Amino acid sequence: MRISWISDSGLRIETSQGLILYNHTADSLTKDAQKDDNTIAIFPNEESRNISKDKITNSTDIIFEAGEYEINGVPIQGQSIKLNTENLDDKTIIYSVISENLCICLVQDINKMTIPASVSEAIGKVDILAVICNPSSENTAESINSLVSSLDPQVLIPIENDSKGESSEIYQKLIKELGHQAEEAVGKANITKSGLQDTLNILNLRKTSL
Repeated sequence: MRISWISDSGLRIETSQGLILYNHTADSLTKDAQKDDNTIAIFPNEESRNISKDKITNSTDIIFEAGEYEINGVPIQGQSIKLNTENLDDKTIIYSVISENLCICLVQDINKMTIPASVSEAIGKVDILAVICNPSSENTAESINSLVSSLDPQVLIPIENDSKGESSEIYQKLIKELGHQAEEAVGKANITKSGLQDTLNILNLRKTSL
């Protein structure tokens, strides 16, 4: 499995079963980005799907709401979670995708959520946790640590929105808190089941464009 941070806050996941695009904006949903016949585009909600629908090719499968799916032999779950806001209708969707014997969990709105135990149990064992976060928010690191405690991944991938540069700002804060050594930023991370470590590994991805 090969993972890249695309454009502002998109995630590109290349697997042997096809290509998975998460949270891609209209400007990054080019025909070249979807040239794999087995492409799945996952959107955080219906609004983001509607904004980008004119850029989605006919061969790309689309997911934008909670539910259980299996596309190209890839099981995908979308769990709806109430956000910690005054508006009772504010919700987000946590997606979990299984491919190459790896479970990757895709999460955003991290500063406004608490994952219920029932959702953690439904997702099951998480190998890779990819979080879309705002590096300038005061409680971002705390929110990520809470998610790590809830889901217990072996690999953490922070993806930033409104990032000022190509390098991850929150990465430096996270490794400092955990006492990890900084690693050089990479444009694409290769992850295999056999290569997982016993301790949490925080990936330092560099933002790229297609």
